Amino acid sequence: MSAGELRAELPAGGALFTDRAHGNVSSVGGEGADQGHLARERLRALTGVQRLARGHQVHGSTVQRVRSMPAAEQAGALSSRADGQATALPGVGAMVLSADCMPVALGCAGAVAMVHAGWRGLAAGVLEEGVRALRELGGQGAIVAIVGPGAGVCCYEVGPEIHRAFAGVHGDGRHIDLRAIAHERLLDAGVARVLDVEACTICDERFFSHRREGERAGRQAGVAWLS
Repeated sequence: MSAGELRAELPAGGALFTDRAHGNVSSVGGEGADQGHLARERLRALTGVQRLARGHQVHGSTVQRVRSMPAAEQAGALSSRADGQATALPGVGAMVLSADCMPVALGCAGAVAMVHAGWRGLAAGVLEEGVRALRELGGQGAIVAIVGPGAGVCCYEVGPEIHRAFAGVHGDGRHIDLRAIAHERLLDAGVARVLDVEACTICDERFFSHRREGERAGRQAGVAWLS
């Protein structure tokens, strides 16, 4: 992970996780959403991609396979309902937004993906679907994953229904460790190496947090791209 910036290398590309300093990247929710298109344009320039592929996130397990260059954004329009984007196209950044859920980058030779993984997505298999998407797009060799900033076990208090969704694993009283669950699921899905951005969005005020800020919370982004 590069010093001073949440940027990391993938086998054939890179990944970047934004924070509050990059602005609210959403055009839908949180303070500053009316400027979301400008934040995304700055992000596109920062990553060097020509287009950002994104979807309407619904806390599900769908990962969009981006096989053609997405059209330029118009009025903040989104692609289909999906909680992940995967591509084998140079010049396209696979992007998800988050404000406590974990953005997870996946990459191997020839393909990259970025997945939005909160508790519902984890339970539904969104990480495993991201791995399948890389292979379907022709990605070869070892897969590396990077788990981005998200709600940490230090602060993430949940009810019994969430503990039940994961059969009680990595739970400690009212708290649950989604990062540990993500690591296990990625490795079980065949990922060779899992790296971490060890930051809790709830207590680290560099990041937007829906738990901390409610409806005022903006959204940070995770972007993965091929070099």
